[in-house]
Amino acid sequence: MLCVRSFREKLTGTPPTFAATQHFKPEYDSAGELLSSRVTIAVQNGDRPIYFTGIIATMERPGFVTLSIPPEEQWSDSLRWLTREQQERFATAEFFKMLQTQITGRYLKLPPRSPQS
Repeated sequence: MLCVRSFREKLTGTPPTFAATQHFKPEYDSAGELLSSRVTIAVQNGDRPIYFTGIIATMERPGFVTLSIPPEEQWSDSLRWLTREQQERFATAEFFKMLQTQITGRYLKLPPRSPQS
């Protein structure tokens, strides 16, 4: 199952929108309970999306979603394809707060899966 959701970020003093898409690949246990989800961020750059992989979302305690974000070095090739403005916005705390909010909201809405027979 692959869930996709678009979102837009508004930051003061920057162009009005930062278009990106979240792609979720949930992982379930044999009882159908959600264990975690791999999350890929696709940032739109002209007519081409730039992908940032390696984010893992988990919920160790009910209602508390934890994101594991890879080090910037893992994304260095993808970061080079962004415009300077996109790179600057990508490096802000506000961007990562927005990711936390958006990914948490989507993660909490992922449905359980039917148990495997």
